[in-house]
Amino acid sequence: MKYKNYLLFLACLFSNFINFAQNPVIRDIGMSDPHIRVFNDTIFLYCGHDASPNDKTWVMKDWRVFSSTDLINWTSKDTISPKDNYMDDNSTDCWASDAASRNGKYYFYFSDRKRGIGVMMADTPYGPFNDPLNRALVSPMHDPTIFIDSDENQTPYLVYGDKEHGNGFHIVKLNDDMISLAEKPRLIKIKGEEWENAPFWMDKNYIFKYKDTYYLSWGHNYAISDNVYGPYTSVGAVGNGYQLDEFAHASFFNWKGQFYHIWCYYIKQGFKYRESVISYCHIDDDGKIVTDTKFLDAHFSNGVGQYNASWDKIEAEWYYEISGNIKKQGNREDGFVLSNIQSGDWIRFANLTFDKDYETAILNVVLDGKKAELEIRSGSPVGELVGQLKLSASEAFREFKTGFKGSKGKKDLYFVLKGEKGSSLKIDWIKFK
Repeated sequence: MKYKNYLLFLACLFSNFINFAQNPVIRDIGMSDPHIRVFNDTIFLYCGHDASPNDKTWVMKDWRVFSSTDLINWTSKDTISPKDNYMDDNSTDCWASDAASRNGKYYFYFSDRKRGIGVMMADTPYGPFNDPLNRALVSPMHDPTIFIDSDENQTPYLVYGDKEHGNGFHIVKLNDDMISLAEKPRLIKIKGEEWENAPFWMDKNYIFKYKDTYYLSWGHNYAISDNVYGPYTSVGAVGNGYQLDEFAHASFFNWKGQFYHIWCYYIKQGFKYRESVISYCHIDDDGKIVTDTKFLDAHFSNGVGQYNASWDKIEAEWYYEISGNIKKQGNREDGFVLSNIQSGDWIRFANLTFDKDYETAILNVVLDGKKAELEIRSGSPVGELVGQLKLSASEAFREFKTGFKGSKGKKDLYFVLKGEKGSSLKIDWIKFK
């Protein structure tokens, strides 16, 4: 009996294994169609599961749920099986999915290949999920994205479909119960050459809102509208490289004031087995999406949410967390900086590895104000003071240096501005010597 209990303990332990991930996010599991949602300050990743690197067609027997509180350590929380919904017990058609929360419940929306979209519900973000309808919520078509608008009622919408069936994506308002439709689905009209030139089968939608603009993406392209129903106007690609192409099923998410892009890609041409990657993402001064492939060029295997003092530069826009009303400013061609940093505001770079002892910190900044100090603190905004830059006003970016106590190891660094009221700081990059 004790031996059986030990085996049960091991089974539970490994069913909730922790992955220490960089890029790809979690290697060698066939992570496809990733959608990330943040519930109760925890990141939840819902994804498909390609069965084998040798599959030449899609064999997807279940869905997976992972969680993280730092974007580095990912815990396997649940496997969602088609036997727990209206699909066949032995189905291999567990295509793209998404999740949402409302009224204290959690909802998992899933594709039954292209036959339809179902919904399951649970008391936690990771289940156990049950099927309240025992049938499709909408059919046919697939690839659900759930969008909760920022209006007074936090109106929920389902966006789904593809270009081949029904001429494009569809949108439908959901009732407050999240498992029934509040209206008849509508076709979303998309104008522009990016949509016109998209493959006839194009699916992989995702929708989010920034300020008063709705962003609707597919593959690596996107369109914008001032109305959730459209019409949408094509803008172009969010980025290039790293298989950001028409096959890249993606989602975007905010975490601690930072914006991220996650997408999947096929590892080998002709085989249906995928992995997923995360990078920083920016909305530029003209409202355009810029996926930070420059970060991936330099630090692909390192991944987001962790840094190394040995890097030539740590770009300010790669921050882990910010306070106050700090902004990103810039564009794809000229790069990005952090602006509107006011006295008392701080910027956090978490999990910063010092591979040796460092004695100097250098920052490229511009100060609008007579003078200010930028404190570098370890562990928290009021933690140990490990450096302090004396800043003076300038009209252009210039480098400031300070002595720095950067002993070997890993730590969180906070850059805290202390200055006169009305002072405002911009930061371009940070480096250590």
